[in-house]
Amino acid sequence: MAWRNWLAYLEGYLVLTVSGDDPEGFLNLALAQGISLWDITRSRSGSLQAKMPAREYRALRSLARQSRCRVRIVDKRGWPFFSRRLRGRQVLLLGSLFFLLAIYLLSTFIWVVDVRPENGPLRRVTPDQVLAAARAEGLKPGARKSALDTRILEYALERRLPQLAWVGIRFHGTRAEITVVEKAAPPGEEAVDRPASIIAAKDGVIKDILVVNGEGRVKAGDTVRQGEILISGLILPPRPEKKPGEAAPPEQPPPQPRLVRARGIVRARVWYEGEKQINRRQVQEVPTGRQQMAVMVQTPGHCYILKGPQRPPYTNYRQENKVVALPSWRNFTLPVELIITTYYEVQVRYRQLTYEEAVRAAGQQILAELKEKLPPGASITGQKIVPLTKAEDEVVRVRAWVETEEDIGRVVPLSGTG
Repeated sequence: MAWRNWLAYLEGYLVLTVSGDDPEGFLNLALAQGISLWDITRSRSGSLQAKMPAREYRALRSLARQSRCRVRIVDKRGWPFFSRRLRGRQVLLLGSLFFLLAIYLLSTFIWVVDVRPENGPLRRVTPDQVLAAARAEGLKPGARKSALDTRILEYALERRLPQLAWVGIRFHGTRAEITVVEKAAPPGEEAVDRPASIIAAKDGVIKDILVVNGEGRVKAGDTVRQGEILISGLILPPRPEKKPGEAAPPEQPPPQPRLVRARGIVRARVWYEGEKQINRRQVQEVPTGRQQMAVMVQTPGHCYILKGPQRPPYTNYRQENKVVALPSWRNFTLPVELIITTYYEVQVRYRQLTYEEAVRAAGQQILAELKEKLPPGASITGQKIVPLTKAEDEVVRVRAWVETEEDIGRVVPLSGTG
């Protein structure tokens, strides 16, 4: 039916109404002579409405006289009639085409470039500096979007502006948005001479201490708690010593303590602890190699299946979804997504671990989790795993320790040390 409708549109067709004494007789005569009629309907007044090819209209005159009916053309449809209407409107047609072409061409260029800080106002660079760097790399009003590679531009801006930790560029129609994140200022950069002390960032046992500036408050072998002062920026003056037989010196105002910025390295032994439990009956999913794909269109409130099964075709399966969003135009984005779902059949198998295998597996997992929490520069000096359950238990629980050697010092303003 679709190809027939297109053929009728290309050739041109008429919408007719047939009224009179015998409309049915008129239709019978027309069909008997091979005239094509379709979409025949009857109105409440008794007249009939039908569609027919425009080239066969002349043959209806004699049939209308024979059946004493009146045939009236209601509408003329199809390409021949549409092209006739456009003959006297070439200027309007060309103007519309030129306008659409101009809109399309203008939308391929960048006309506005904005800078958007990701985390509050910028402090180390200005938006004008970011725009100037972008302009030097080719991102400016009037630039063609197809000639710009956002990934290359992002790397180039990060090289030009080392104060930035991250740069992201997105196009919204004819507007380019540059999102920037500044690097965090190193501790003490803004107040390098401000008095401060070094305190313990975590619990530990002091391994060695190197005091560059300030007064050391701990020594190797001491156990310290988080927040304890390690190197103080408050240096107290030494008390004068009185030698035997000397007269007491005249009273003088006590010397004032000095305030400095403590500097040094305090390395300590630190322990990290954690627990993990694991079921000895393990479930494994083994792919069988069979898979099916479903393609669907997601709109607000509805989901239409274009290809593939409507439900998962396997009892046990693993599912992967790929979402394809339609391209946006200017600032308008269509609320339609194409979702491609692939179902992979898997075979479920069960395995019973021995007690030793379960302890080893749980220990490896908790050790991996603890090592991910270690700070940069920490060196592992030992590790230990202890089971907490019995050999006949179905669920095995273990506790693990990781021993490290690391710098636990943290600089804080002197007022914050108490």
